[in-house]
Amino acid sequence: MAARSGERAIRRSDVVFMYDNPKRYEAYGCTALGWAGRQNADHIRAAHAAGVRQFSSSVGFLTEFRRVIDFSDDHLDAACRNFEGKPFIVPWLWDHKHKGKPAYWWCTNSPLYRKYLDSRLAEVTRLPVDGLHIDDYRGTSGSITWLGGGFCRHCLAAFREYLKNNVAREKLAKLGITDLEKFDYREFLIGRGVKAADYNRRRSRLPLADEFYRFHITANNVYVAAYHKRARQLAGRPLSLSVNSGLSNPHALVVAPHLSYFCCEVHHGASSRRPGSHPVYIYKLADGLGRHVASTAAGQDWAFISANKLPGLVRTWAAMSYAFGHTLMAPQRQWCYTKQKGTHWYDGPTEEYAWTYRFVRRSARLLDGYEAVAPVAVIYSNAANRAGRGRVEAICAELARANVPFTVLIAGDELLDYRLSAGRLAKARAVVVPKSFSVDAAQQKLLDRARADGRLVTWPDKQKLAKLVGAPVTVEGADRVWAVPRAAPGDRSRPVVVHLLNRNYDAKADAMIVQRNVKLRLRRDLFGGRKLARAVAHAPKAEPVTLEVTSDADHTTVVLPELDLWTIVELSGQP
Repeated sequence: MAARSGERAIRRSDVVFMYDNPKRYEAYGCTALGWAGRQNADHIRAAHAAGVRQFSSSVGFLTEFRRVIDFSDDHLDAACRNFEGKPFIVPWLWDHKHKGKPAYWWCTNSPLYRKYLDSRLAEVTRLPVDGLHIDDYRGTSGSITWLGGGFCRHCLAAFREYLKNNVAREKLAKLGITDLEKFDYREFLIGRGVKAADYNRRRSRLPLADEFYRFHITANNVYVAAYHKRARQLAGRPLSLSVNSGLSNPHALVVAPHLSYFCCEVHHGASSRRPGSHPVYIYKLADGLGRHVASTAAGQDWAFISANKLPGLVRTWAAMSYAFGHTLMAPQRQWCYTKQKGTHWYDGPTEEYAWTYRFVRRSARLLDGYEAVAPVAVIYSNAANRAGRGRVEAICAELARANVPFTVLIAGDELLDYRLSAGRLAKARAVVVPKSFSVDAAQQKLLDRARADGRLVTWPDKQKLAKLVGAPVTVEGADRVWAVPRAAPGDRSRPVVVHLLNRNYDAKADAMIVQRNVKLRLRRDLFGGRKLARAVAHAPKAEPVTLEVTSDADHTTVVLPELDLWTIVELSGQP
């Protein structure tokens, strides 16, 4: 089944604030509020008047513990329970308390907690918001694999119903389960000698572990979709939906068909003191899902930036996000976290960041409506990744470093409602799969066709990849420069663009090492044989510069006199 397409709630050129700050709207050119908007109608109307086109308000499935404690004296009935039957806290909120009580992890299968969440939805939808954001949207299901959650009485009752409707009676009978009306999964495991102390270690190998995991993910996904539907009904108008999902594991992708966009934390590896490649993998996965990513870095990243004062490193994150068609939320206020300090905050200096985002706003015509130009397709298999195989992040990183234009296509499974399509595979000159790889029979048939016509590459067969694709993009005169070609699909009247990202970051100076006389050579078939006769370089803090263009039968070449952080090369000519 093909996934539903999400509305374009966030444009490529949007400047998104994570937390609200009207005093900085103008400085940054803020056009969207993605996370925690104020619960005040007059304020939202003022934001709209100031140019904020998309204003979302957030409901936190885990973080609103103070309000839940105040909501009901029986609030522990809304708490998740582990295998021992005890409530547990949200680990990264260990330093938070309210009325002497900790930040419990709440259960999204609890009727009491759902009643609370409904009350929050009523508050949000009375406001003139444009979207709903859900922080920590996975709720109970997010605790299953590492905290051993999912064992409250509400979860166990719902799991009984899941077994009735989704698991063959023959399988249950082989396990000695004949009466589902009285079945209690926790008691069943205890009867088989499972103890609280070793449950987490043994969890994945226990009877019905896969069914328990699928139940929780499915129940959460259904609830999030219903929650959004209820929000639209209460508001009486369309509302976008975003969630905080870092996309870095199969569970985090499942909700994608229901979303307008991802608004999420993505690890950037700040402590390495160099521009990382992990976000590229996330952005490419999102492309495969057909969803935009408005990202922020992880709390640990921002804690490192705050402690070491490295705005130059953050600017490389922002440039990379827009170059790959996505968005790093403006770092004007960011949540920091370390195990030692707990929650604290980074207040990004306006003078360090705003100019980068104003450049984005000035470049809107070269960002909006543009998609990756990609002769190579890398296949992500959700089923393989769930089994700990079929990883493609390293492939994505190596292709990005080698300036091989690529995209990621998603092979879904029973949890992820995406499937490979013959049409998209046919457009690729090379189809790359990892060694350890598997998909279902129907999707395998499509890959077998690519194998039959010689286009399937099992990584790391770089020799075959080079034979199929060659070097459509080359950068000479500088090392560690990434070139990212993009075009407006189906519109040859618009220019094509190549984003040049300088990866030569000096950690001691927290600045880029400027590269000079950078030669960009593009094979003409990359853009469908178009003759490109004019080139203009656009960069932050600089006026546009016309570049000399040389062409032959096979290539178009331009030379940039200087490359600092990021340059967008606009190329136009005969359609």
